[in-house]
Amino acid sequence: MKGPLVRWLKVNFGEVFTAWIHIKALRVFVESVLRYGLPVNFQAMLVKPTKKNTKRLKETLNQLYGHLDSTALSGQQLNTMDIPGLNLTSSDYYPYVFYKISLDMLEPTR
Repeated sequence: MKGPLVRWLKVNFGEVFTAWIHIKALRVFVESVLRYGLPVNFQAMLVKPTKKNTKRLKETLNQLYGHLDSTALSGQQLNTMDIPGLNLTSSDYYPYVFYKISLDMLEPTR
């Protein structure tokens, strides 16, 4: 039973992964429209920094896009904002739309 299961997983993993990334792209689009309004004028990108450059990347993005949302940089508590289904602390909210995609499942286990 293991052989057919492994073959089925190899065939369908790509389809599921593609659907998952499409859902993330839809979330970026919806979040951008809700934050910044219409007309839509943005460019989405995927960035994979090295572990040591993650903090520097976030600082640079905050400098570049801090003018878009002043509440992210002012230290205002997000608990005062009533956003149903969104449980973010002030450390998880940025002036740009940010979604982390964990790709740990793609690395082989040792």
